[in-house]
Amino acid sequence: MKTDNISIVLLHEYPDYVEACATLLNSQWKRSSSARIHTLNKSCKDLPDSLVLLEEANGEKEVIGHCRLTRIMEDENGCFIESVIIYAEKRNKGYGKYLMFKAEEYAKQLNFSTVYLSTHDQQGFYEHLGYVYSEPVSSVKFSRGNHLVMNSLFSFMTNERSESKSKTDMRDREIEMQENYPIPKVPLPPPPLLQNKITCMAICDNTGKYWMKKPL
Repeated sequence: MKTDNISIVLLHEYPDYVEACATLLNSQWKRSSSARIHTLNKSCKDLPDSLVLLEEANGEKEVIGHCRLTRIMEDENGCFIESVIIYAEKRNKGYGKYLMFKAEEYAKQLNFSTVYLSTHDQQGFYEHLGYVYSEPVSSVKFSRGNHLVMNSLFSFMTNERSESKSKTDMRDREIEMQENYPIPKVPLPPPPLLQNKITCMAICDNTGKYWMKKPL
């Protein structure tokens, strides 16, 4: 792969590439063009935003790759990389690796410390890039500027964490009681193998997805 004729741009800064991105995405994941364009037009510097991979030939720049960064509900220091695609004729030539490197670089610039993603069948590729299996996360499809919705979501997440903490406190009290008044314990079964855990996670997701993450 040559890099002297390729470049990365942010879609919110170059909206002229929206239609080309929509066409590329629809070549892999079918959706109405109007709906796809509507989603891409929401790109902004506060996220979600798309990174567009361009190749220049004969003075013309062509869209050959795309990925999208969004925020997630569960980790304010993490972001989600989705809709990763390389033009079919350019695959297996290093463009995907280059695009992911630039996406991670951009995430660092935005002060994120972890990137998350999901995949149905490319886990080997992402493992090679340093990703490990993780818990599922929920990507946020709107900009940070939508304060009302953002506040509602994070309030919900905070309440969930508070409820979880209450349950943890209750378990701690139960443990304390058991320590003071010990009862016979049944041996715990051995922990499942990692592969079993991963397979179970994909099945429980009901979509066959593998969830992965990488610290930056």
